[in-house]
Amino acid sequence: MSDHECKDCHEKEQENVEAISFARDVENEVIQGIYANIIIWPIVACIFCYIAYKINTSLLPYVFIDEQFHVDQTLRYLRGEWREWNGKITTPPGLYIMGWIQYHITRFMTNWSTLTVLRLTNFIGGVVIWPWVVLRPLYLFNALGFWPVTLMCFPLMVSYYFLYYTDVWSTIFIIESLTLAMVLPFGEKYSIWLSALCGLISCFFRQTNIVWNGMIMILVVERRAMIEKNFNTLSFNNYLKLLLQALENFKTLVLPYFINFVLFAMFLIYNRSITLGDKENHVAGLHVVQFFYCLMFIAFFSVPVWFSKQLTISYLLRFIMNPVQYLLEILGIMIIIRFFTIVHPFLLADNRHIPFYLFRKLIGRSRIFKYFGMAPIYHFCTYIYFEIMRPSVMVFHPILPIEIKNPIDLPIQLSHISWTVLMMCTFMTVVPSPLFEPRYYILPFIFWRLFITMPPEPFWGNPEGKLTGTKRHFAECAWFLFINLIMYIIFKKVEIKWPSENTLQHIIW
Repeated sequence: MSDHECKDCHEKEQENVEAISFARDVENEVIQGIYANIIIWPIVACIFCYIAYKINTSLLPYVFIDEQFHVDQTLRYLRGEWREWNGKITTPPGLYIMGWIQYHITRFMTNWSTLTVLRLTNFIGGVVIWPWVVLRPLYLFNALGFWPVTLMCFPLMVSYYFLYYTDVWSTIFIIESLTLAMVLPFGEKYSIWLSALCGLISCFFRQTNIVWNGMIMILVVERRAMIEKNFNTLSFNNYLKLLLQALENFKTLVLPYFINFVLFAMFLIYNRSITLGDKENHVAGLHVVQFFYCLMFIAFFSVPVWFSKQLTISYLLRFIMNPVQYLLEILGIMIIIRFFTIVHPFLLADNRHIPFYLFRKLIGRSRIFKYFGMAPIYHFCTYIYFEIMRPSVMVFHPILPIEIKNPIDLPIQLSHISWTVLMMCTFMTVVPSPLFEPRYYILPFIFWRLFITMPPEPFWGNPEGKLTGTKRHFAECAWFLFINLIMYIIFKKVEIKWPSENTLQHIIW
């Protein structure tokens, strides 16, 4: 054997050793994740029970902000006034029907106040149904991606476990629609129809969920098209294959969701607006900066997912290698800030929400910082949003077909098509809203987070030995709990007096 051949063999051997040494310890990571969920959930559930008790007995035993409208409408239903409608309500009656059911189930078992019983609707949904019914099946298919107990602690949702708002069950039903479409627990036919039904029900809690119905429909068609039509590296061809798959299988794959779109179109024609009530204060616009607000929140909540030496260096190298491109992108963001920022009167008038303080102290504190401070922040958050998803997007072979023959065996991943659709859906749901409302970012974050595989590399330094994402999973869970703790302290300690309100006000998201 020649020296050249020996050198080649040695290099190949070194590559094999490195591949083995940097292999992911999947088995231990999955086992640790299962035990962590089993142990953490009852602890967190008990903490949430205590918080719910304190809120309903001493901190907030009265209706709070929009609860006055939601509770009023539910009481009308409880009195049998099914044709009466509160003109200040902007969302359909899904929550009030859930509250009506909850009240009639529990009224014989407890002497709690009506408000507490209605709030229990969201508490049960968030602490029990959300992690165990909705997320657990997806977790079993993507154990390296996320922990159900962590997403149960997602701060933007946790705040509403203790109040009577629409967001918890809106999220539950639309993500259950996704779960049914991905794991097909009742066979393909029935699971898809049930998925569409859950998607339709979710629209009775929040109208914009019709957009996420479209996302789920694309996923259903795509996961069959990539198998039957052999997706490859030719992106445009894959779009054509997706369209062909949809047309050929319209009745089985598209029709269930198409019915939802038709019903929603009928609602728009009848109502002449996507908003039910208070239309003057909820006029759709082109609030493009809202997209950057959303990405900023996503980057903030996902710090344990993206923070690493590798990502930091890659962002800096991108700036060093392409300074002109970077400056042009910053300039583009500044132009968007200048022409597509909407400051709703509610934002500046309501000091019971975090965005009030964010806008006053950070985003809009000065014209200079608004452009030269926030534009680089928006740029970095946009980079994170794309780069963290990139490794989790499916990669296809140029020629060879996918070996998997059943959609249920496909990994919980997006293709370049559904990844594009996810960005479009996020844009469509947040940009038309004139209000800077963090709870509007719940579904964009959840849909983004569910399709990400937790990176296994360490937070800082070079990878050594077998890699695992367990530390990051623990860090993400701890990060959410820490944020929730800070918000609870703020909620408890900061009391605000409003001349128009007889009760003390508090701060929530």
